[in-house]
Amino acid sequence: MEKLSLTGKSKHNTDESMRGLSAVLVNGNDIFIDNGAIHAKSRLERGLTYVKRREEIENAREVIGFWITLHRFDQGQGYYGAMPFRLYIDEAAQKVYKSLAEQVNGMDKAVHGQVQVEDVPQEVRTRVGEFLKTVRSDLWEQAQDTFRTAFSE
Repeated sequence: MEKLSLTGKSKHNTDESMRGLSAVLVNGNDIFIDNGAIHAKSRLERGLTYVKRREEIENAREVIGFWITLHRFDQGQGYYGAMPFRLYIDEAAQKVYKSLAEQVNGMDKAVHGQVQVEDVPQEVRTRVGEFLKTVRSDLWEQAQDTFRTAFSE
Protein backbone atom coordinates (compact mmCIF):
# COMPACT_ATOMS: atom_id res chain seq x y z
CA MET A 1 0.00 0.00 0.00
CA GLU A 2 1.07 3.51 -0.64
CA LYS A 3 0.00 6.69 1.11
CA LEU A 4 -0.80 9.87 -0.79
CA SER A 5 2.09 11.40 1.12
CA LEU A 6 2.16 14.75 -0.60
CA THR A 7 2.71 16.53 2.72
CA GLY A 8 5.94 14.71 3.42
CA LYS A 9 6.90 11.55 5.24
CA SER A 10 4.95 10.80 8.38
CA LYS A 11 7.10 10.76 11.51
CA HIS A 12 4.71 8.31 13.18
CA ASN A 13 4.82 4.55 13.12
CA THR A 14 1.64 3.32 11.49
CA ASP A 15 -0.09 -0.02 11.82
CA GLU A 16 0.36 -2.07 8.61
CA SER A 17 -3.39 -2.04 7.84
CA MET A 18 -3.35 1.78 7.95
CA ARG A 19 -0.44 2.29 5.55
CA GLY A 20 -2.72 3.03 2.59
CA LEU A 21 -4.72 5.61 4.55
CA SER A 22 -4.62 9.34 3.78
CA ALA A 23 -6.64 12.35 4.89
CA VAL A 24 -8.11 14.86 2.45
CA LEU A 25 -9.41 18.03 4.14
CA VAL A 26 -11.90 20.55 2.75
CA ASN A 27 -11.39 23.86 4.52
CA GLY A 28 -13.67 26.37 2.78
CA ASN A 29 -12.34 26.66 -0.77
CA ASP A 30 -9.09 24.83 0.02
CA ILE A 31 -8.75 21.09 -0.51
CA PHE A 32 -5.52 19.47 0.54
CA ILE A 33 -3.94 16.26 1.78
CA ASP A 34 -2.75 16.37 5.36
CA ASN A 35 -1.74 12.98 6.70
CA GLY A 36 -1.02 14.53 10.08
CA ALA A 37 -4.80 14.23 10.62
CA ILE A 38 -4.30 10.49 11.10
CA HIS A 39 -2.63 11.31 14.42
CA ALA A 40 -4.71 14.43 15.25
CA LYS A 41 -1.88 16.67 14.09
CA SER A 42 -3.20 18.23 10.89
CA ARG A 43 -2.07 21.77 10.24
CA LEU A 44 -5.58 22.92 11.19
CA GLU A 45 -5.49 21.16 14.58
CA ARG A 46 -1.99 22.08 15.73
CA GLY A 47 -1.89 24.50 18.63
CA LEU A 48 -5.59 24.13 19.41
CA THR A 49 -7.15 22.64 22.52
CA TYR A 50 -9.54 19.74 22.11
CA VAL A 51 -12.88 20.03 23.83
CA LYS A 52 -15.15 17.10 24.77
CA ARG A 53 -18.41 18.51 23.44
CA ARG A 54 -19.12 20.44 20.26
CA GLU A 55 -21.30 22.85 22.28
CA GLU A 56 -18.14 24.11 24.00
CA ILE A 57 -17.20 25.94 20.80
CA GLU A 58 -19.36 29.01 20.22
CA ASN A 59 -18.17 30.08 16.77
CA ALA A 60 -17.25 26.77 15.20
CA ARG A 61 -16.69 26.42 11.51
CA GLU A 62 -16.97 23.00 9.98
CA VAL A 63 -14.10 21.38 8.14
CA ILE A 64 -15.01 18.24 6.21
CA GLY A 65 -12.38 15.56 5.90
CA PHE A 66 -12.25 12.24 4.11
CA TRP A 67 -10.29 9.15 4.98
CA ILE A 68 -9.15 7.86 1.59
CA THR A 69 -7.50 4.48 1.08
CA LEU A 70 -5.71 2.81 -1.78
CA HIS A 71 -5.86 -0.81 -2.89
CA ARG A 72 -3.93 -2.92 -5.34
CA PHE A 73 -6.41 -4.34 -7.86
CA ASP A 74 -5.61 -6.83 -10.64
CA GLN A 75 -5.30 -3.94 -13.11
CA GLY A 76 -3.21 -1.77 -10.76
CA GLN A 77 -3.42 0.40 -7.69
CA GLY A 78 -6.45 2.66 -7.26
CA TYR A 79 -8.60 4.57 -4.82
CA TYR A 80 -10.53 2.13 -2.64
CA GLY A 81 -12.33 3.39 0.49
CA ALA A 82 -13.71 6.78 1.49
CA MET A 83 -15.31 7.85 4.73
CA PRO A 84 -16.05 11.42 5.82
CA PHE A 85 -15.33 13.03 9.15
CA ARG A 86 -15.76 16.51 10.53
CA LEU A 87 -13.71 18.94 12.58
CA TYR A 88 -15.28 21.95 14.30
CA ILE A 89 -12.73 24.71 14.74
CA ASP A 90 -12.68 28.11 16.41
CA GLU A 91 -9.22 29.61 15.92
CA ALA A 92 -10.05 32.74 17.93
CA ALA A 93 -10.89 30.60 20.97
CA GLN A 94 -8.10 28.15 20.04
CA LYS A 95 -10.47 25.20 20.32
CA VAL A 96 -11.33 22.20 18.17
CA TYR A 97 -13.84 19.40 18.48
CA LYS A 98 -14.03 16.10 16.68
CA SER A 99 -15.71 12.83 17.46
CA LEU A 100 -12.97 10.32 18.18
CA ALA A 101 -15.40 7.43 17.65
CA GLU A 102 -16.40 8.83 14.24
CA GLN A 103 -12.74 9.21 13.31
CA VAL A 104 -11.68 5.69 14.31
CA ASN A 105 -14.74 3.97 12.85
CA GLY A 106 -14.36 5.93 9.62
CA MET A 107 -10.68 5.01 9.31
CA ASP A 108 -11.51 1.34 9.79
CA LYS A 109 -14.33 1.39 7.24
CA ALA A 110 -12.16 3.20 4.67
CA VAL A 111 -9.34 0.69 5.18
CA HIS A 112 -11.86 -2.08 4.45
CA GLY A 113 -12.99 -0.42 1.21
CA GLN A 114 -16.27 1.11 2.28
CA VAL A 115 -17.43 4.26 0.53
CA GLN A 116 -20.17 6.12 2.43
CA VAL A 117 -20.17 9.82 1.62
CA GLU A 118 -23.89 10.44 1.12
CA ASP A 119 -24.16 12.80 4.12
CA VAL A 120 -21.64 15.21 2.53
CA PRO A 121 -23.06 17.85 0.16
CA GLN A 122 -22.79 16.86 -3.52
CA GLU A 123 -20.86 20.03 -4.35
CA VAL A 124 -18.14 19.10 -1.84
CA ARG A 125 -17.97 15.50 -3.08
CA THR A 126 -17.64 16.67 -6.69
CA ARG A 127 -14.82 19.09 -5.76
CA VAL A 128 -12.99 16.34 -3.86
CA GLY A 129 -13.40 14.00 -6.85
CA GLU A 130 -11.85 16.61 -9.15
CA PHE A 131 -9.03 17.11 -6.66
CA LEU A 132 -8.34 13.36 -6.45
CA LYS A 133 -8.29 13.09 -10.25
CA THR A 134 -5.75 15.92 -10.35
CA VAL A 135 -3.57 14.43 -7.60
CA ARG A 136 -3.23 11.01 -9.25
CA SER A 137 -5.31 10.37 -12.35
CA ASP A 138 -3.96 6.82 -12.52
CA LEU A 139 -5.44 6.04 -9.09
CA TRP A 140 -8.76 7.54 -10.19
CA GLU A 141 -8.83 5.40 -13.34
CA GLN A 142 -8.15 2.21 -11.35
CA ALA A 143 -10.66 3.05 -8.56
CA GLN A 144 -13.75 0.96 -7.91
CA ASP A 145 -16.85 2.19 -9.74
CA THR A 146 -18.55 2.88 -6.39
CA PHE A 147 -15.69 5.19 -5.45
CA ARG A 148 -15.78 7.16 -8.70
CA THR A 149 -19.58 7.40 -8.60
CA ALA A 150 -19.55 8.72 -5.02
CA PHE A 151 -17.30 11.63 -6.03
CA SER A 152 -18.91 12.46 -9.38
CA GLU A 153 -21.95 14.57 -10.25
